[in-house]
Amino acid sequence: MHRTTRMSAASRLAGLVVSAVLLAAACSAGTPATSAPAAGSPAGSAGAPASAPAGTVHVSIVNKDMTPDQVKAAIAAEGSLVVGNWTYTANDEFIKQFQKYVKDTYGADVKLTYEATQQPTTYITKLAAAKQGGNPPPYDVIAVEENYWADAMDQGLVDNVLPSGLIPNQALVIDQFQHVPTTIAFQSTAFPAIVFSKSKAGWIKTLKDLADPRLRKKVVLPPAGDITNGGLFLCLAAELGKDYKDAAQMKEVVDWVVTNIGPNVLKYTPDSAEMQQLLRSHAADAVSFWNSLARLEYFGGNTDASLLVPSKIYPVNGYLWVPKGATHPVLAQVFINWRLAKDVQFPNNWPIEHGPWAELSEGFLGPSYVDQVPAWFAKDYFSYYPPLDQITSSFQSVDWPAYNKAQKEWQDYYASKIGQ
Repeated sequence: MHRTTRMSAASRLAGLVVSAVLLAAACSAGTPATSAPAAGSPAGSAGAPASAPAGTVHVSIVNKDMTPDQVKAAIAAEGSLVVGNWTYTANDEFIKQFQKYVKDTYGADVKLTYEATQQPTTYITKLAAAKQGGNPPPYDVIAVEENYWADAMDQGLVDNVLPSGLIPNQALVIDQFQHVPTTIAFQSTAFPAIVFSKSKAGWIKTLKDLADPRLRKKVVLPPAGDITNGGLFLCLAAELGKDYKDAAQMKEVVDWVVTNIGPNVLKYTPDSAEMQQLLRSHAADAVSFWNSLARLEYFGGNTDASLLVPSKIYPVNGYLWVPKGATHPVLAQVFINWRLAKDVQFPNNWPIEHGPWAELSEGFLGPSYVDQVPAWFAKDYFSYYPPLDQITSSFQSVDWPAYNKAQKEWQDYYASKIGQ
């Protein structure tokens, strides 16, 4: 199928890095070209990089001032990129779009290997094993939940990547979604929730309602151990008045869940496709997954599906970061910049259905994105995504180092209780 993609102003910005420095070099203007400052910081303020020589951009990680020809040569020489992420329905199109972008912008044919799993702990395990064995990391970019970045930071697995002349789209993202110099969010509204059948369980109002006997063998939960389950327990702890940073209190939450919700559990699975099948067939009346599942059901025609939003929302957003020693560091920065572009955050012109669109688009990262909601979704958008002012004022921040410190103890305890 022939495909054309309209480039937004933000997306064109990455290409303009090349054209602008070419023009500067050709004209010998002598005006220094500078890398994009950290979002929220004026150019030249503390935290902004030093000016690169005229006709160049400063490229982080490799720590070089590079001309456009050098950037293009580096991309061509690297030739490929490995990204660790999740299992998106539109993964194939995602790969095509990035490879087309690199070809159009830098004139290079590259291969994006987009590894996908719903259990991102495997990425951290492989990175740690590579470091211990003195081998290069198997990934160039990791794009999963924020808590895995915090874990990787504790293990010394993360490189400094921000700010960079190859990531000007950093300026579009508000400070709330950045941990300079190591990582930046590509999601703002990913949180655990319950998707339930309105006709069978329309009375559900809170997470504690999953303990109601009317749901006997009708609930699907994620398995113990990963952040899908962890996100659910963050919200359950809030409803039960417990501190998620205290392993002993979280064991009390585990005991409550096992005793009260356990009899209602049909199955423990991390597979969202299986959850959808069970929900649509009415084998299950309530499933625990990310809020994106409600959008998939909505666009899939399941008008019986509804979203239960927890009383306190603990977002567990996806963050982009580069492992130390990445084999393809220049392409890694190009990928991060591309993933933050307006027309990738809101892939309105990609040849994909609305359901896959709703998997890839996960809220506003800043005010520059709010005009990107497509016309076909404008009426119902805020039924499934919160507005920017709610994101910035009402979402609960998570102390990820404290969460990581406590979670293994109570997750292991939960696993033993449910026979995993």
